[in-house]
Formats: sequence, C-alpha cells, structure tokens
Amino acid sequence: TYRQVQYRRHRSIFRSCAEVSSSMLIPSQTDDHMLTAISADGSISAKAVVTTSLISEATRLQNLGGLASAALGRALSCSLLVAEGLKDNEQFQVKFDGDGPLRGVFALANGRLESRGYVGNPAVTLPTNARGKLDVGAGVGKGSMQVVRTKFLPGDERPTQYSSITEIRTGEIPEDINYFLLESEQRQGALAAGVFVQGDGKDEAEAAQASADAVTLQTAGSSARGTLRVIAAGGWYVQLLPFAAEESIELLEANIEAMQARSPTTLVREGFGARGMIKLLLNGLDPQFADLRAVPSIAASCPCSEDRVFRTLRLLPADEMQAIKDNNEVVEVKCEFCGTLYRLTPAEIDEKM
Repeated sequence: TYRQVQYRRHRSIFRSCAEVSSSMLIPSQTDDHMLTAISADGSISAKAVVTTSLISEATRLQNLGGLASAALGRALSCSLLVAEGLKDNEQFQVKFDGDGPLRGVFALANGRLESRGYVGNPAVTLPTNARGKLDVGAGVGKGSMQVVRTKFLPGDERPTQYSSITEIRTGEIPEDINYFLLESEQRQGALAAGVFVQGDGKDEAEAAQASADAVTLQTAGSSARGTLRVIAAGGWYVQLLPFAAEESIELLEANIEAMQARSPTTLVREGFGARGMIKLLLNGLDPQFADLRAVPSIAASCPCSEDRVFRTLRLLPADEMQAIKDNNEVVEVKCEFCGTLYRLTPAEIDEKM
C-alpha cells in the first residue's frame, strides 16, 4: 500500500540529541517516572521513562556487575516503555536466551509499571566494544528472544498469554525488541534505553567509557561488583500511529537526528526528565501530555511471599519433604528478583504444610 511504501523510505536513524532551553529541565526531580504524549495532529505517540533508582536497586539487590547492570537496565526500561498503557494486570515479558556469558536476560513489566528481572550470570566482565561502551551484545550472544504478552480479551475474567519467539538480531536489547515490535506487531517507531554506571574512584571521563545506551529506529520499508554506582538510567519510545502525516514523520526523523550528540542517560545526567526528552522528540509537533506516573521500586512491587515459598515446597516429592524434616534442615529460599531471603525451620514447615 501507499503507507507501506512510504514507511520504507524511513529506515535508519540512530541516537540523541540537540541543544534545548532550560525550560525543558525538571527541577530537582530524582524519582523514577514515566510520561506519555501524542503529537497534536495524532501522528506520533511518545513515551519516556527515568529508571535510575530502579536499576540502582536491581544492581544492589542482585549484586550485578557493570555489564549485567547495563543489560538488565536496558531490558527493564524497554519493558516498562512497552507495558505503559496496558491494563493493570496485563504484562509484557521478554527473555533473551543467548549463548553469551550473561547466560540470559529476563525482564517483565505490567500496566501498573511494576517491573522485575534478572540475568543468569551477574558477575560477567568483558572488554568494551569498538565504541568504548559496555559490550552488551557480546554478553547476550546469539540465540532466541521470547516475548510473552498477557492480555485480557473482552468478556474474559482471566488473562490470556500470547508467546512469540524470534532470533536475537544484535543482543543490544532495544534494537531486538524494536525489531519484534515492527515485525510481529507492525509497530513502527524508535526505541532507546541505556544505563550509565560508575565504579568507585572513576572520574567522569572514565565513567563515560562505561556508559551503555542503545537506540534504534525501525520502520517497515568494567567496574568491580560491590563498588558499582548507577548514575543514570532511562529511555524513550516513539511510535508512528496509523495514517501518520508525512510532514510529521519527517520532522520526527529530523528531531532524532538532531539528538545524535546525547544518549538517554546523557539527558538524564544533564537534568532532563521524561517531559524534557519528549519535548525534544516531538519538537515542533505540539505534544499533548498525559499525567506523570511514578515507577514503583522492585521491593515495593515484587510478588514474592512466604505463601509462595510454601506453595513451591508442596510440589516437592513426599520423600524429599520427609528427609528435610528428619534431618532437621532449615530451608532457605532467596527471591531472584528482590533478594528477599526466606528461612523456614522444620517446625514451621510442619506447622504450615
């Protein structure tokens, strides 16, 4: 169709950004937040998120190294951007099952903007890539990416899951997710996410070499663990809406091209919040903003509980449970998302089971 041919003309734009006025900054705002907007002509939707506290929390709770923090941070930020706008109990879940030393990256987010995730090997260190950035692509490796969407269909009381599996294109995470959105869901747009990490004793210039930002536009047609600090994390997502005006598409492309100099985390470190990022993306398109939303912490939203631990124990064979009691063993279970440790004595197990 005409639109398909038209969209094929818009293929490759990478990165951030352009000088802006101080009115685009949000004063002293450090809390994680999400904001959405739409261009006045209804051609383009935009979302932006700041996740510095969230990724810092995940890094601390899971004792992540720099590469693992960058990979998980990208995945969580992207999942939040895709999940925004879903119903409360609907979810977007992504799992990178690659052959790289990270041994997999998993992230999910729901319509309440609750999120969690993990990496298989949090202690991985690799040389930086050719651009001097953390080499997330090499850490993820080649393999498959699985996406699971949980949706409520009209009239249904329980959600339905839809799964898709596709090949990992680059392992950089935003690029792979954006390819999926284009090819599987026909969503045409640009997706960016990044994490800026710094180890103790690093100055700003050295820390810049440890930044890990990635952005991709798709239209059809290393620090020691324990000393790591997450300085900034976040991202943005723009999507072309049906029957988008050619003039608006061209202006969006020009805005993204103008943002080449600064990545999402550069903007966050300079004081930009979600509103400032969207104003850059939709500059000249008169963005109409929705309400600002808070992004909950992992500890506040993690669904782990002692009851869940007992439900898992009930799945063990009877002889194994009896051996635990006979040997007077204390069962320890640690949540892989929030790090909460549950210790159950034989007496407690016997009482509640």
